Amino acid sequence: MEFGLYLRSFLTDRSRPLYEQIDDLVEVCHVARDSGFSAVAMPQHWVSHPTIWPQPFQLLARLAPETGDMRLLTGILLLPLHNPVQVAEDVATLDHVCRGRFTFGVGIGYRETELGAVGAARKDRVPRLVESLEIMKRLWSGEEVDYEGRYWQVREARMGFTPVQRPHPPVWIACQSDGAVRRSARIADACYIAPQVGFGDVGTLAAAYREEREASGNGPGRLAITRGVAFGKDKATAAAEAQEAAASSYRMYSTWNMQEDTMLKINIGADSQVEDWAVTGDGDDCLRQFGALAEHGVDYVGITFYNLPKTLEARKEYLQRFAEDVARRSP
Repeated sequence: MEFGLYLRSFLTDRSRPLYEQIDDLVEVCHVARDSGFSAVAMPQHWVSHPTIWPQPFQLLARLAPETGDMRLLTGILLLPLHNPVQVAEDVATLDHVCRGRFTFGVGIGYRETELGAVGAARKDRVPRLVESLEIMKRLWSGEEVDYEGRYWQVREARMGFTPVQRPHPPVWIACQSDGAVRRSARIADACYIAPQVGFGDVGTLAAAYREEREASGNGPGRLAITRGVAFGKDKATAAAEAQEAAASSYRMYSTWNMQEDTMLKINIGADSQVEDWAVTGDGDDCLRQFGALAEHGVDYVGITFYNLPKTLEARKEYLQRFAEDVARRSP
């Protein structure tokens, strides 16, 4: 099993300039690189006050020379908010900056404020994403593209260069519903199950993904997941620390109206218990919980640490201990 590091957790201090936190993040990435993490991931939101969400392409480009052989992942980019030609060029550029280590993670988004900023509504998200990926894949092939869609029209468009990876960087789609995992099975390279999906629902989504991949004739694909993790001296202490840290996330996602009728019930309510969706405990506890995910076919876990220490040195030590006790012992 591979482990990736969710970077935004290290960029949340409103009392410090963001550039200082980015400098610290470089050192964090050095530790992750040397400790065996396979990827670093940066998500996206716009107009996020009072929370902090630096934009992913720029940050990942800054970290490209600091990350060794680790992959750089947009985890995730809200594709319906963007012009697909611009994003196709951005993806190809970053793939060259990191010499073919980029993974393109996308999702449909859900915040009305963000969608409204580009003249879109929730009903537009899926067709905008599908059209965008169709255009981008054709552009990445190097061919001249003429495309007439509902949302996008492209005439005589041909990129001046194509990505390093062929036919293009892997495309992962964030999922927390049956429809999303089936969509990812048809048009992407991996299903990327969201962190708020409970452990009890992972098997259902994994089965739907495999079923749709087979029906589409697309081969096995890849099953990835994001998980909150609280690594500590024992399960009770770690779970308590995670529950306290998760409370602010519950408030944020509830305010942003993340839960939708088409989704599985996701863990963002005040009554949510971290044990239902997050990995908690010491090294052995974590290994057992990651092992249960592996039994569903999950081979990549993007980790958001929910009980990070406050100082840079303590955070670096925390990552090293997690690597020694968990990541390096994982099958």
